[in-house]
Amino acid sequence: MSNTENQTPATEAEAAEKTITIQGLEFTVSQPYAEGHTITLAEARALNQVRAENIRNNQASVVRAAQTEGEPDENGKKTFSISDEAYVEVSHAVAEYDREYVFSLASVGGGRKSSDPVEVEAKRIAKAAITAKLKADGRLVKDVDKDALAAAVAKLADSPKVIAAATKAVKERNAAAQADLGDLGL
Repeated sequence: MSNTENQTPATEAEAAEKTITIQGLEFTVSQPYAEGHTITLAEARALNQVRAENIRNNQASVVRAAQTEGEPDENGKKTFSISDEAYVEVSHAVAEYDREYVFSLASVGGGRKSSDPVEVEAKRIAKAAITAKLKADGRLVKDVDKDALAAAVAKLADSPKVIAAATKAVKERNAAAQADLGDLGL
């Protein structure tokens, strides 16, 4: 038995687990990273890659707006060009965005839609709860900062109580659907 098998996790995050669904089956995976975690070279490269992709995705509309449409190429595909002045302007905008960019809870994985039904349900439950709380306080969702709202939804969706409620809802929904499958004649 190795030394690490007898050690208890130093932080909550080291002990954290997440249930994911792969091909309709649930599996538990660890969530080993926490704030302050020292990362390896491979982890640093992966985070830098995600950061670069986020900057590219978030600045695509700025670059596209600065371009002008040209004549189609020999294959009929649209072409675009940009003036030197516009390129300098866009370069400054991208550099500024790069200097100020930091990961937020909303940006972590932000561009993807989860296919994990428990995660989707947890986010739906969290958003509904936050919307109800805002309404009770006389506020509207549209008046809340988009990133702050996304971060709040992500944080609440990761809470054990919401995950448990989401897991229960998904299991109940699947059981109800299974009960009615025989009537479909498939």
